[in-house]
Amino acid sequence: MIKIIGIKITDRIKEAGLTQEVLSKHASLITTRLGFHEFTTEVCSREAYIILHISGENVKADQLVFDLRQIGGIEIRDMTFGDDGKFVNFTPEEGALRILGILVEKRGHDAVAAIQKAMTVYGCIIRTRLGVNEELFGQPAGLILLELMGDEIRMDLLEDDLQKIPGINLRKMAF
Repeated sequence: MIKIIGIKITDRIKEAGLTQEVLSKHASLITTRLGFHEFTTEVCSREAYIILHISGENVKADQLVFDLRQIGGIEIRDMTFGDDGKFVNFTPEEGALRILGILVEKRGHDAVAAIQKAMTVYGCIIRTRLGVNEELFGQPAGLILLELMGDEIRMDLLEDDLQKIPGINLRKMAF
């Protein structure tokens, strides 16, 4: 099973230290960590996001989520890839930010080319892309995490197009 946890920190000045304490306590579960927040030369946002790629037992991952929820001032979302196959019929979710997870079975290059084509077509709504080599049920796989922002209609269209590609599994979270 592959688990991704998304964390939205409402006030990173206030909650970042507490969040870091919890993440350090559970460091052995975290295989990949991506953190980001908005900033320009004029403004540095207090709102921040952390995406965690988790390994290990579900019980330990559940404890990590429980400990994070005790902090207050943060929102938590997750996505899990397991033996339940393709996720279909996404419900529209409004929010400033969506994270889309794409698990690609590495059995052929047809899916990879189709995914790349879709990401190129919808490139203007993809702000961040992270690729991770993964293994699912003993078979090689690729995990792609996309941070989507902007036009929600285009986000929905991207999800619809990706759902049509054989050999991939989709999950999402929205903040």
